Amino acid sequence: MKAFQPADIRNIVVVGHGGSGKTTLCESMLFSVGAVARQGRVADGTSTLAHTAEETKRKATVYLSLAQFEANKKKVNLLDAPGYADFIGETLCGLRAGDCALLVVNGQNGVEPDTERMAEILDDEEKPRIVAINMMDKEQAEFDSVMVELNELLNNRAVPLFYPIGAGPDFKGVVNVLEGKGYEFADKELKEIPVPADAAAAAEEAQGKLVELAAESDDTLLEKYLETLELSPEEIVQGLRTGIVKGTLYPVVPVSAEHGLGTVALLSLITDFAPSPLDVPGPKNTDGDRVEISATGHPLAMVFKVTSELMAQKFSFIRSFSGLIEGSADLYNSNESTSERLGQLYNFLGKERSDLEKLVCGDIAAAAKLKSTDLGDTLCMKADGIVLAPIAMPPTNHDIAYTAKNKNDDEKVGTAFAKMREEDPSFHLEVHPDLHQTVLHCMGDQHLDVILERLKRKFNLEVDTAKPKVPFRETIRSSSDVAYRHKKQTGGAGQFADVSMKFEPAARGTGFEFSNEITGGVIPSRFIPAVEKGLHEAMTGGVLAGYPVVDVRARLYFGGYHDVDSSEMAFKIASIQCFKKGMTEASPILLEPVMLVEVRVPDEYMGDVMGDISSRRGKISGMDADGRFQVIRTKVPLAELNRYATSLRS
Repeated sequence: MKAFQPADIRNIVVVGHGGSGKTTLCESMLFSVGAVARQGRVADGTSTLAHTAEETKRKATVYLSLAQFEANKKKVNLLDAPGYADFIGETLCGLRAGDCALLVVNGQNGVEPDTERMAEILDDEEKPRIVAINMMDKEQAEFDSVMVELNELLNNRAVPLFYPIGAGPDFKGVVNVLEGKGYEFADKELKEIPVPADAAAAAEEAQGKLVELAAESDDTLLEKYLETLELSPEEIVQGLRTGIVKGTLYPVVPVSAEHGLGTVALLSLITDFAPSPLDVPGPKNTDGDRVEISATGHPLAMVFKVTSELMAQKFSFIRSFSGLIEGSADLYNSNESTSERLGQLYNFLGKERSDLEKLVCGDIAAAAKLKSTDLGDTLCMKADGIVLAPIAMPPTNHDIAYTAKNKNDDEKVGTAFAKMREEDPSFHLEVHPDLHQTVLHCMGDQHLDVILERLKRKFNLEVDTAKPKVPFRETIRSSSDVAYRHKKQTGGAGQFADVSMKFEPAARGTGFEFSNEITGGVIPSRFIPAVEKGLHEAMTGGVLAGYPVVDVRARLYFGGYHDVDSSEMAFKIASIQCFKKGMTEASPILLEPVMLVEVRVPDEYMGDVMGDISSRRGKISGMDADGRFQVIRTKVPLAELNRYATSLRS
């Protein structure tokens, strides 16, 4: 591929609800420009982008994939992101590299839960977006109805740049709203035709809204529009581009990705109107400040993806934000405070690579076998020392305990998971010594399945899984005053220790408090640490069920010793037994962990969700309206939350 200047690069991340046809749309674009000889299909395992074993098995996108190709004299870096919520980590990595999002919506189902979630994420990321309404060739597809839903979601700022001619199986062309011309789909081209009467009125209405939104994007344009009620074609184009970058206008195009209908129109929208890397603000650093970017400035880049799925090598995908990076360049990893040599740079089309001589500002490339650089690390000049904001992963919502199927593989499994986390930081491990379990925290059932399949495929390791144990705790509700004498004298050196202690509840969350109130030397000071050590040891297992004890205050106020037979060990033993006796007499209870939970739910599902919360012993503490959603605040026992996220999605 020839070299491109930053102004001629388009970094597009493709997002949407699972099953909306994102990958199929990407495949259609690749085929329409001749980047591939035939259009790949996820369903039959021939996809250029969803090519891994896990994706082929599921017939769905699991990993972020990159396709770099030329269209309309522009370089398009297409980042195909998974739609299912379990793989949100991959999507967030793609958003860091993309300058504009292509939000794909199912023309039959309209706005779906993860469409809404993705719109919120794009708002948080301040990401410009283009919308494609897919599956317009399907019987139940309804463009106008979906537009109503989109405008409810996008604050009435979605507007068709292309309006469909025909619907369902009769979907045969589009009206270019900007030009007011009709086009019929003809292989990989658009053939101009008269605008049909049944599409003319809607297209004219869309044109009026387009002009209004274009005017609102710029104060000068708005002033002229308010005075004359019109803009020139050049001014409309200017306003359209500005509105897309500012996020005040979301152009929409109807497509049928499966049959390649509307793909040419969509690509023209991307290459003509989507922002270049120079049109959008620079990335934020760890202080939250925007970093200035320049095509001629110092190099600045971030690794947004790491994978070992390509050609049995580890590749790091790099988004350049500033400057020029030559192949084999030495850069500074400011996260690790070390230098890194990049080596040969590559373009990628799915799993196929081609050499890239240099990485210009705003472009994307891959480098093999980086030694010190991980996903999310910043590469720059050492003198600059810039550290870009990390790619934040959302909280996990699915937990599973595991043990190696072969007990001799425990260490190997831990090492394998650590290597997998280099590519997927959206899961993590936690060791619970008191429960004798190691727990894997991830994003859902599908995410867990993929993790375990990769463990088997790449490392030939398997694990047994179990529901995580609930970390109950024990404490006391009342006070007790007890004494214990440890005496062992059977000839020779004996053991003697006598302790008297008061036990009482401490404030929740304070843990353990110990006070030494001994006077008169009835217990020598050298034995006091042994008493406290015994108490700490005793608290690791309570008298009810052996769970750790919390929030107890112990006061050592009296005791006795023997000049010869007393020892630290004797006082430790006496302390342990005194604690057990004291806790038994102080009304011991179990403490069950309770989680604060917020559930954001559409109004129509309120009853079902609240009923489910009640069935889980949850107590609702409040509700707030959030548009067409309700946010339920509740407290639910941890034991009742296993697989809760999966249950909600169903």
